[in-house]
Amino acid sequence: MAAEIIEFPNRGYQDPLVTSVARLEQMVKEVDRLAAEQPADGLGQLLVVMERFGDRLVDLAHLVLDDDAKRNVQIAFTSLSDKIAATRDAFDDGATDL
Repeated sequence: MAAEIIEFPNRGYQDPLVTSVARLEQMVKEVDRLAAEQPADGLGQLLVVMERFGDRLVDLAHLVLDDDAKRNVQIAFTSLSDKIAATRDAFDDGATDL
């Protein structure tokens, strides 16, 4: 796996928005890699990445949204996390229909 260097606009100060977007880009690349290299075997890892992706989106939302929108984002991603956990449990139990 090749390492990538992310160049930030100002080396002395890292803008939280730029940092969050860079982290999201790295996760998207990880999902793309998993889908290409391990489409079936990487399901557990894909679910982990999706959870991290959701957490990062919530972090990003807190930087750019007002309080009401932040609460809505938090509720939506809590629901997403619950669904990811249910999916993981279903696959761990060997269930085929969700």
